[in-house]
Amino acid sequence: ESAAEEPRVLCIIQDTTNSKTVNERVTLNLPASTPLKRLFEDVASKVGYVNGTFDLVWGNGDNIPDTTPIDQNSDKTLLDAGFEPGKKNFLHLTDKDGEQPHIMPEESGTTDDSTQDRFIGPLPREGSVGCTNDYVSQSYSYSPVLSKSETGYVGLVNQAMTCYLNSLLQTLFMTPEFRNALYKWEFEESEEDPVTSIPYQLQRLFVLLQTSKKRAI
Repeated sequence: ESAAEEPRVLCIIQDTTNSKTVNERVTLNLPASTPLKRLFEDVASKVGYVNGTFDLVWGNGDNIPDTTPIDQNSDKTLLDAGFEPGKKNFLHLTDKDGEQPHIMPEESGTTDDSTQDRFIGPLPREGSVGCTNDYVSQSYSYSPVLSKSETGYVGLVNQAMTCYLNSLLQTLFMTPEFRNALYKWEFEESEEDPVTSIPYQLQRLFVLLQTSKKRAI
């Protein structure tokens, strides 16, 4: 009865560790008496990372005003740590010591339900056709460590709602006349900064799409 009456803390965690996950958020609704170290355990279980290989810092939903990591080994409760019951508490999941979080190894005998629950991101609609197993498989991601697709083509990582731009870029890349014309163009470094040169960056992107061994760039 007392547990039912206990105030709960709504935690919204945004994974900022790479461009694929920057728009993905995990929501946890925890009792206010939950220790901080239990928060880390729950987050690790939810996102599929090894606990201890990532940091959590305060955020406001858009950016990170405070980069001081929350103590992941503390027995202090969420309430004592400054979390506010009844309000949205925004956190950012970040790299730890400059290294990306380690992905939890896939356990043998994992059921589809638990795999799907751990996956963060869009899932195929019911009744949709195609390679739905790619979407619900925990091992499927745009991580650069994965090898090129069996199709021989390389994808583009979504840089936060850039699917429309990625579609256009892939269309241009698959147009031989455009791609070859771009390859013939020569960059004059003395006249233009390579960082701000759109044709130079597009040329570089096309070369990577053609030669990269990664699944997505």
